[in-house]
Amino acid sequence: MKILAIDPSSNQAITSTSGIVYLDNAKLLDHWTVEYGVSNFKKWAKEVGQQLKPDVIVIEKFELRDGSADNSVLETIAEIMKWFPEAILFRNAGYASDIPNELLKGLGLYKFSKSHHQDVRAAARLGLFWAMRNDVQEVVDDIGGQLELNT
Repeated sequence: MKILAIDPSSNQAITSTSGIVYLDNAKLLDHWTVEYGVSNFKKWAKEVGQQLKPDVIVIEKFELRDGSADNSVLETIAEIMKWFPEAILFRNAGYASDIPNELLKGLGLYKFSKSHHQDVRAAARLGLFWAMRNDVQEVVDDIGGQLELNT
């Protein structure tokens, strides 16, 4: 199963980035760190995103955090949905405990080029979390297989 997972950026904070991973089950096919906002995501979608053929697209569902007044992530999500209307908005609550750092390290999905808040890692975690929470057996089996190969 090919999974395109996206951790969307702010549309205001210039230091924010969208993290994007393209997985084949638990294997990384490619990844991108896209500069903040709608216009940069639109450029990525035109140049790269439209050529991809994922089976599923998962976007982190935005929930305003305490002390933050930046709702502009919703603008970026709206742009992503224009390009990928079939995408699933998925809440990430519990994803760090279900997909711990050690698991990401074992799968080679932990260390990526610098992004704002490890957005590419967050996207990888989100894609695997969605698959596990939805009992996508081929992804779960591949996680086990990859861990066996890498130990």
